Amino acid sequence: MPAVGPMIVTRFAEHRPEAHGAGPPEGLTIRVAGVDDCQVMAALEHIRGDVTLDEGERRCRRQVDDPAVHLLVAEIGGATVGFARAARFIPPEDPPPDIAPAGWYLFGVVVEDRWRRHGIGRALTEARLAWIGERATEAWYFTNARNEASLDLHAGLGFEEVTRTFTIPGTTFDGGVGVLCRATLVR
Repeated sequence: MPAVGPMIVTRFAEHRPEAHGAGPPEGLTIRVAGVDDCQVMAALEHIRGDVTLDEGERRCRRQVDDPAVHLLVAEIGGATVGFARAARFIPPEDPPPDIAPAGWYLFGVVVEDRWRRHGIGRALTEARLAWIGERATEAWYFTNARNEASLDLHAGLGFEEVTRTFTIPGTTFDGGVGVLCRATLVR
């Protein structure tokens, strides 16, 4: 597995389906991340309490050139307002019986708080799914079972729940329950 973990899936957007904006803001661009983006990406993760600035920047620098990881940033007017990852998961040798299947996974969307509910997370997810669709016929995703905002977003993009009993090495869920989902992609 590429260097995406360890992860504790805890902090996520409050579920407020009535609060969604009219769509992505004018001037939103999604592009592949480079080393020059790592400092800002680390800061966005750090603000959420996910990592220290150094940890976030080191992880980003490792992932930028990793062919098993796809990093995207969202910008408005040249300012980074979010980012997201997709990565290839390959189960370890001698895995537990409930190991998640090998495949391309969506790993985390981070959007600056003031830009949430503007379609940025969806735009980042659609871009990652298009990229995965060039490589595979299905995409995988998991989240905390309490993350209703994420579950709704991904259901709207064709993801269906597969199981709540699975292992991703190095990943734990606040409350102990995760949801593993899969979407079939049209090539």
